[in-house]
Amino acid sequence: MSAHRSRAALIALGALLAACARHSAPASGTVPQVTVGRAFMTRLAEIRTAVGDVEPGASPVITAPEGGRLAGITVGPGSVVAAGKILARLRPSGPANTPQPSLLIRAPVHAEVTRVLAQDGMRVHPGQRLFALAGASIRMARAPFAVGLHPPLMIGERALLHSPLAPRSPVTGTIARLTPAKRTRHALYAWITLPPRPGFTVGSPLRVDVAAGMALRLLVPPGAVFLRRAGTVVFVVRGRRVYEQRVHAARVVAQGVVIRSGLRAGTEVVTHAQTRLANGMRVHIAHRLAS
Repeated sequence: MSAHRSRAALIALGALLAACARHSAPASGTVPQVTVGRAFMTRLAEIRTAVGDVEPGASPVITAPEGGRLAGITVGPGSVVAAGKILARLRPSGPANTPQPSLLIRAPVHAEVTRVLAQDGMRVHPGQRLFALAGASIRMARAPFAVGLHPPLMIGERALLHSPLAPRSPVTGTIARLTPAKRTRHALYAWITLPPRPGFTVGSPLRVDVAAGMALRLLVPPGAVFLRRAGTVVFVVRGRRVYEQRVHAARVVAQGVVIRSGLRAGTEVVTHAQTRLANGMRVHIAHRLAS
C-alpha cells in the first residue's frame, strides 16, 4: 500500500471514531430532571429502643395491666390453654357514672396453668400477679431500659420485637414485669413473653421498641436522603439549582425519613433524580409532590 493510501486510511478511521464518539457521548448541555417535595411536620409515636436477648421462661406470671375488678375467670390449676385463650376479664377502675369497657386477659402462648393467684370479684392493682403458667415453649424477651424515662415504662405496655434471624417477622408482645438490672442501678429489665416464632430462639439477640406517646417531628418524603462522604445529606432546591445540605436523619417511617437537625419545615428537597447530583448542579423540576 502506498504512503498516500495509508494516510487516507488513517484519516478515514479517525473520522469514523470521531463520529462514533459524538453519537455515544451524552450531550454536555443536558439538564437532569428531578422530582421534589417539601420537608413537613407531623405527629409521630416516640419510640424507645433497647437491645436485649431471648431468655428461657419456665414459669411466667400473667399480671394485671391496670387496676380494676377481676371477673369471669375461665381456668383453674392444671388447665391447658392455647395461645390467645381468654383467662379472665378486667373491669378498669373509673368514675362510677362512666362505665369502662372490660379488658381481656389472654394466654400469651400454649401452656399449662399451674396457679390461679386471684379470685372473681377481687380488686387488683397494676402489676398484681394473676396466673402462673408453665410450658416448654415459653420464652421471655429481656431488654434493659433507663430508669429515668419519662413517662416511665409500665407493665402491660405493648412492645415490638425484632430479631436479626427473622428480619421480616417482628413480634408484638406485652411487658409482663420490670426488674432492676443487677450490675447497675440506672437500668430496668423489661420482660416480655414471646410466642413460639422462628428466629426467636433462646440466646438470640433482639431489638425491643416501646412507644412512648406522640411528638411533633420533621420529616422529608421517601427518597430525599442521600448518602455521601460527608454523611447523610439532602439536596435543597434554590431556584434552578440544587445544593447539598448535611442533615441528621433519625429513622425511617411509613411517611418518610425523620430529620433531627439540619433542615427546616417547608424547605424544598429533591426526592428523585435521573443522575447523580452534585452541589450547585442545575436541574429541571419535572414533578412536585403534593404537600
